Amino acid sequence: MSLPAHTSTPPACHTICRLLLCLAVLPRLALAQSGPLPADSTQPAPASTATPLLRRGTNEFGLWSGYSPFSFVLKGTSKDRQLFLLNLQYARTLLAGRSVTLKYTAEIVPVAFEIQPTQKFIVDGKLLINPGGAIYGVGATPIGVQANFGPKRIQPFVNGSLGFLHFNQQVPILESAQFNYTISIGFGAQVFLRPGRSLTFGWKYHHLSNDYQAHLNPGIDSGVFFVGFSVFKAKHE
Repeated sequence: MSLPAHTSTPPACHTICRLLLCLAVLPRLALAQSGPLPADSTQPAPASTATPLLRRGTNEFGLWSGYSPFSFVLKGTSKDRQLFLLNLQYARTLLAGRSVTLKYTAEIVPVAFEIQPTQKFIVDGKLLINPGGAIYGVGATPIGVQANFGPKRIQPFVNGSLGFLHFNQQVPILESAQFNYTISIGFGAQVFLRPGRSLTFGWKYHHLSNDYQAHLNPGIDSGVFFVGFSVFKAKHE
């Protein structure tokens, strides 16, 4: 059982809010850079000749950032946690068709912050005071897939990934672990601004857990809102 204690907003929250504000204006800047599409590209191609925007073998490089303003109880039990992620992503198109495009994705996570309040818990009959603050971590998600739907410039998608995060102290509470596994399932849309450029935005369920490799494993469930930008060059057939 947890007993709510003094809760304060860590200074890192303000920095993260400024970062997210910068990310919020990224779509407008990208659209301004892209300029108007050529006149002929606005005309829909006949169904028999339309080709996917991503072809099989296309390599895609990008970054995305996401923020979860609170945690909830689903599989994990940790409350009042915020999560900030900055990911560098590589994607390769495995299959490309008019209805579905399937991509393999892999990511490096150079910046992760788990932000928590000061809380008190009773563990094994003893009082445990968990300090508040922003806890820094790094990691990777080497296994991921994404399915885009449709051939148009705005393509809805679903994705999922498996990875890990290592923090500079035990997360989400003392007596848990610094190393945690992650799993995410999300949805959103990829907007192709112009050839070789795209904008991505969406939401994902993100679960973090040490898989009972430590004395305590409360886990964290987060809803991450994210936005990203990628560059790619379609493979010539």
